[in-house]
Amino acid sequence: MPDTLSRSGQPSQVPQSREAARESVPDAVSFSARDSLTFNFRGQRTALLYGSGNVKHTSGELSAGTIELDLDQNLVQATAQSPADTLSYPVLRQDGQNLRSNRILFNYETERGKFEVAEISVPDGHLIGTKVKNVSQSEVFIEDGIYSTCPPDHMYYYIQAKRMKVVDEEEVFFTNARLYILDIPYPLVFPFGYVPAGIESRQSGLLEPTYVFQNTSTRGIGLQNLGWFQYFNDYLTGQIAFDVFTSGTIFTTSRWQYRDTDRFSGSVTLGYSYERGLEPTDPNFQEVTSKRLSVSHNQQISPYANLTANINLQTANYFQRNSFDPNERAQTNSTSRISYRYSHPENIYNFSLSSSLNQQFTRNSTRFSGPDMQFSLRQITPFKSDQPGVNRERWYERISINYRNQFRSDYNFRPIDADSATVNWLDALFDRTLYEEATGNDDHIRYGLEQSASISIGQLIPSQYLNVSSSISYNEYWYPSTIRKELDPEENRLVSRRVDGFAAARDFNTSLNFSTTLYGISQAKIGNLEGFRHTLRPTVSFSYRPDFSDERWGFYREVQSDTLGNTQRYSIFEDGILGGPGAGKVQSMSFDLTNILETKQVKRDTTGEVKSTNLKLIDNLSASAGYNFAADSLKLSRLNVRLSSRVVDGLRLRVSANYSFYTRDENGREIDTFIWNASNKILQPLNYSLSLSTSFQGGSNGPRLTTPEYRSYDPLDQAFFSPIDPRFNAQPVQRADSPWGFGLDFSYRWTYRFEREAQKSAILNANSIRFRLTPKWQVNTSMGYDFIEKDLTPAQFSLTRNMICWNLSFTFNPFGDFQYYFFKLSLSNSQIASLFQKLPGLNNLERSSSPTGRSPRRY
Repeated sequence: MPDTLSRSGQPSQVPQSREAARESVPDAVSFSARDSLTFNFRGQRTALLYGSGNVKHTSGELSAGTIELDLDQNLVQATAQSPADTLSYPVLRQDGQNLRSNRILFNYETERGKFEVAEISVPDGHLIGTKVKNVSQSEVFIEDGIYSTCPPDHMYYYIQAKRMKVVDEEEVFFTNARLYILDIPYPLVFPFGYVPAGIESRQSGLLEPTYVFQNTSTRGIGLQNLGWFQYFNDYLTGQIAFDVFTSGTIFTTSRWQYRDTDRFSGSVTLGYSYERGLEPTDPNFQEVTSKRLSVSHNQQISPYANLTANINLQTANYFQRNSFDPNERAQTNSTSRISYRYSHPENIYNFSLSSSLNQQFTRNSTRFSGPDMQFSLRQITPFKSDQPGVNRERWYERISINYRNQFRSDYNFRPIDADSATVNWLDALFDRTLYEEATGNDDHIRYGLEQSASISIGQLIPSQYLNVSSSISYNEYWYPSTIRKELDPEENRLVSRRVDGFAAARDFNTSLNFSTTLYGISQAKIGNLEGFRHTLRPTVSFSYRPDFSDERWGFYREVQSDTLGNTQRYSIFEDGILGGPGAGKVQSMSFDLTNILETKQVKRDTTGEVKSTNLKLIDNLSASAGYNFAADSLKLSRLNVRLSSRVVDGLRLRVSANYSFYTRDENGREIDTFIWNASNKILQPLNYSLSLSTSFQGGSNGPRLTTPEYRSYDPLDQAFFSPIDPRFNAQPVQRADSPWGFGLDFSYRWTYRFEREAQKSAILNANSIRFRLTPKWQVNTSMGYDFIEKDLTPAQFSLTRNMICWNLSFTFNPFGDFQYYFFKLSLSNSQIASLFQKLPGLNNLERSSSPTGRSPRRY
């Protein structure tokens, strides 16, 4: 029996419809009941609603088995029809949220209320209170409350407090609180506490430390990840962490990140470690210091210019001692690069400036390149018609001109005594004397400029079947010095000396290219393959270059090479960073033959419907070689063969091989004798390479298993630890169809070595192996096997378990000389975890064992 009253309690004028009544009085109270509705207007005006009562107001909606409405004081009191009738428990709905309680007393004008045994939802958590009082829309007081991020049916841990206060449905304050885990109280009482809002994104705080148990003969016991995270603002954050061991070993890393949207972003990482044994008298006692600096920066200066930097500097043993990542541990070099690029708004020209640094730790060598500059103009077609398509295109309209130049500088530090060098690369960079002393080389810093211009003509012959093109290229080299060679009669060897002074060299070459495409079609049928098409693309190129070692060019000199009177010709630019004109006349013809094989795969279903798809059996099968008519010997170049195919769905095959046509002398050098004339071989294989890669995945969402209901721990009920679960096999065994996936990469290499056994390598890598044992258990790993060395490559296994409120992970490497394990049990929610990390003995229940103590890479 629904009805409508005004807030003053006076009956309103009955409109023609109830919907019109609600519209005419916006703050009216609307109520209804299924069983009965009783009014009492004598003295205090009240209304009693029985059976599925419902009261609606702009402040909220209340539903319950029994509702008492006080029209004078704007109060509603709701209870269940009986304690056993859970379906009739009062529920208050406000702003899309439901508040369920045993008893609700609510003022719909002031929006204040009292609740008994109520449940409140807050972001990432739940609150249950014996008595709850809502003093305003933004403040709620709770007596005998429980807070947890676990769902109410599975509260594996919670905070129980005498009094709680919730502000803006986000922040929770409490007094006289205690932590419970599996209903077991933690032996500390907190006089007061606070669960802040937004801790995940914009708040500074302590990092989560970890107890670490290490090899006590070298390190002892320690604490890992002691540190602080600092949130400065939306553009800058910082973090510093320490690992400290009883032996005196210490690790520290700091990382700073910055970002300005659409402008720049980057990070700076500093790493330092000092390792030592427990006692100086212990065997193998040593002190090792390693350092690292990493800078990453990306800046969009304008729509046409950007700056990128990736700097990585570290000592040779940094990753070997501090990293769990197998790829980082295998690194033997470090590379840094800074680059700037600019493109003209109308693409008239492009300009780039870069520098790079490469350190080879095994050879103790360093190469610094830069600044390197490159400049190129847009392709120019000077004779192109202003009205294309109006008249027939002439051959000269297809003439195009290209120009580019580049400046390069190079510093290469390779000490003679790589293992015991006393001069480092940085000191030698700024001191030429130290460089010559350490390397025995007077070529301190090399630099030079190269300019290139080319003219090309496409489609010289108007033909639909044959493409003929021609080009001519001109190169110029500028250097600040050249070299001269002289014979040292005492040691009977050539000695080089540097001649300072500007020098320039020039060369040019021409080429003529012919290409076409041929097709072969067959209607043959093999199984469900119907019809085959063979595409053949032959290319023939002719090139010419004069002999720039001739005396008339002035780029080469002749010098006596030994005391017997033999002579040798050399280039005065042979030590130039950009090279120089080549020796020997070139009149060569090169061949390239590319093959593609396709077919049509036809499938017919039971209804006779035909579905066909195009299938490439061979993506590319090509062979290339060359013949130099002007060479006095070894006129045939090497034969290169390449094959790629994806005929099997998901499987990629790549094969390459190189062959020589000539035999070798007793020193292993090729001589001008075809190999088929000296042996029964047609070709001499030089190297092979084969690679196969594929990936597999399958399964669905896994078995649908129900989570057992939460059982409160009772110390007097030993059935909790019973080895027999009474609910075991209560449900039939369900089909396990868990999602899984993995990738396989196989590589094989063979390299010919004269009168020695060929060098071989065959490695199978299984990457990203992942599968679910159950909906909550997941396994991840990656491993490999070397068939030549007959050994496993570095591997890592990870086992994770989602436990509703907890996350469990176990990571380990059982193979090789770098074995470790890492165990972690942490809370799913970071807000409550921030409280746990401040409690002794409960900071993520984490244990690890390894030679270094650094956390392994997470999957």
